[in-house]
Amino acid sequence: MRVLVAAHDFYPDPGSGGTGRYVYETTKRLADRGHDVSVLTRRRGDVPARETVSGVRVARYDLDVAERSAPEIAARLPGAVRAVRDHFDALPDPDLVSLQGTVTDLLADLLVPEDVPRSATFHSPWPTEYRIRAGHADTVSGPRRGLNAALRRRIERSTLASCERVLALSEFMAGKLREVHGPVADPVVVPGGVDAERYRPDAGVYDSMRSANSGESVGASESVPTYSSTPETSAERAISAAVESEGGDVATDFLTVRRLSPRMGHGMLLRAFARVARERPDVHLHVAGDGPLREELERTAADLGVADRVTFLGYVPDEDLPGAYATADCFVLPTRRLEGFGLATLEALASGTPVVATPVGGTTEILSGLREDPRVPTEMVVESVAPDSLADRMAAWADLAPARRDAAGRACREHARENYAWDRTADAIAAEYREIA
Repeated sequence: MRVLVAAHDFYPDPGSGGTGRYVYETTKRLADRGHDVSVLTRRRGDVPARETVSGVRVARYDLDVAERSAPEIAARLPGAVRAVRDHFDALPDPDLVSLQGTVTDLLADLLVPEDVPRSATFHSPWPTEYRIRAGHADTVSGPRRGLNAALRRRIERSTLASCERVLALSEFMAGKLREVHGPVADPVVVPGGVDAERYRPDAGVYDSMRSANSGESVGASESVPTYSSTPETSAERAISAAVESEGGDVATDFLTVRRLSPRMGHGMLLRAFARVARERPDVHLHVAGDGPLREELERTAADLGVADRVTFLGYVPDEDLPGAYATADCFVLPTRRLEGFGLATLEALASGTPVVATPVGGTTEILSGLREDPRVPTEMVVESVAPDSLADRMAAWADLAPARRDAAGRACREHARENYAWDRTADAIAAEYREIA
């Protein structure tokens, strides 16, 4: 089957996010299964216009629409259409087109013949994401914001309506599609995945997550434990009880990995951490990622009196992420709005690192499978999107004895490996494609 995937992002291009990772992981596995796969995506940074990545043919065009107004997008479209048409002339005629979001969908939809079947993967509502970003920017007036959001909604609805099949990564995002676009499609839920061979407890220690005062990693040893897939034994439970009965402070590394932007909840996380840190001298928060809110968040940490216990790591190179997850004792996902799925949550779980998350979006669906596991002694999803609620759960994990943390880490890794392998995702996608191609 010849598949053309139209995507806004593609890993490992500079600045690619969760969608780019999803497209990379799924397309390379489709190619591994013998399908002829091409990806059309925006060009970011100093990357070739055309190349082959992991068996996938990649064609890139130039068009930046992230914060553009409706007239600006319209003015740039003709040049983008010409560039995309040139790419199409060099690519095999597809048996199926997979649309992965935003304006690249529109370009592919315009240029591919109508009789070619189409599928869409709904990662997140484009107009809603735009409103969240623009609402935080003082440069976008209310009327302009409404017009720009309306254009994005119209483009997205049009491409969804042209598809024979629509996929969503979570029940939450399937519901969001219906909320934003009405009965334009009946989505099929196919969750994303994680590479559990890459993200693992023995991935090593990330050097940048070391205390500036001691030169040692905060809450992490040089040798990160390797977790077996066996349940906790009676001996391990006895050890856990003995350690818990001894009491005493336990050093704890908290980690969050995400872009520093409004919907991500970093301000709430800092306020929650400040409360946790008041009574626990051995806790530290590492914030991985960059974005427009960095200076504001650094000021917030200083105002809260925790600047010396919060490390802003900035952009963490992809090759260092497994070590960062493995070094952490607890991963925190403080999302305020629109967590469509949560690949970072799965990466932490596969690394044997327990997660504390707000009850927002698809993350709750991932973590629900751990709720009844006796090795997980406290709920991972907090009660509400509020600093006090987040602080209560972070404090519970910080106070947990090391052996109990290890047992919970084993449960987390097993859950990710057994339920969220990328191979399973790719097989489900291929089955959906075969039905309509």
